[in-house]
Amino acid sequence: NMMERKYFEGFEGLKVPYLFFESERGEKFKNNIIIFHGVTEPIDRYEEFGKFLSANGYNVFVPEIRGHGELKTSEVCEFGKKGIKAVFEDINLFFKNELMPKGIKAENTTIFGHSMGSLIAMKWVIENNYKYFILSGFPLQKKLSVFLGKMLTGLEKLLFFKKKSFMNKEFKKYNDYFKPNQTKFDWLTRDENEVNKYVESEFCGYPISPGVFNGILGMMGFINRSYKKVRKDANMLVIYGTEDKAVNAEYVTKILEILKKKKRRINVLENKNGRHESLNEINKYEIYDEILKWLNEREK
Repeated sequence: NMMERKYFEGFEGLKVPYLFFESERGEKFKNNIIIFHGVTEPIDRYEEFGKFLSANGYNVFVPEIRGHGELKTSEVCEFGKKGIKAVFEDINLFFKNELMPKGIKAENTTIFGHSMGSLIAMKWVIENNYKYFILSGFPLQKKLSVFLGKMLTGLEKLLFFKKKSFMNKEFKKYNDYFKPNQTKFDWLTRDENEVNKYVESEFCGYPISPGVFNGILGMMGFINRSYKKVRKDANMLVIYGTEDKAVNAEYVTKILEILKKKKRRINVLENKNGRHESLNEINKYEIYDEILKWLNEREK
């Protein structure tokens, strides 16, 4: 099963890596899937899932977000001077120059996002009128907490010596639910092997800058204001673990109820006792199969 590591020219000439998994059906491929990864993780963590999807007939593209993986420039996760704006410039160039010439458009493409990537996905879907999308570990928060967080990180950005955001403490809070803790990242998945790989990787779980949190909160604010603009015939799948401390299930459910009012088809995949990373959970193959089932439904 072929995986290629390719590059495209991002914003201000940044060479951005992406993984491409070509459908094993060649010209007879079913559809395209774009995957946006989470914060402080590299694209390589999507290798097994990408191979699974391509083995089942899909073309898969996983672009690196600046400040991550090969584009990690310091001990701290940062997007650089232009912040989240640069991230979206990269993504725009990726679609425009790399994907659209290959015939990738809103009608034949599913956007998949995990965690921070699910916010990127949702913003992209709203702004570009995509029809099919999957949100995993969707961390959307209520307006007030988003507003307060934006104020805090905005202040931190003004304190130039602040490399690490105060908001990193949130993850500690998530982890405290799972005491006694084996690691700082028990909240990600019940699979200890996956957690240990995460702990050992220099490309995972490093501290996050005020600018990155500010960008993440900015996306949440945008989604809170604009989610009703999701197209009326959208098809969406929302995946979350019932023990995912990063997800405000009550609030997300309320928003899905509002979205359902039109002709939108919304499926929710609730992973009983699962934590934040459904694709790395102890029952991940069940999750893979459910996602595939949802994707294949659309081929009929």
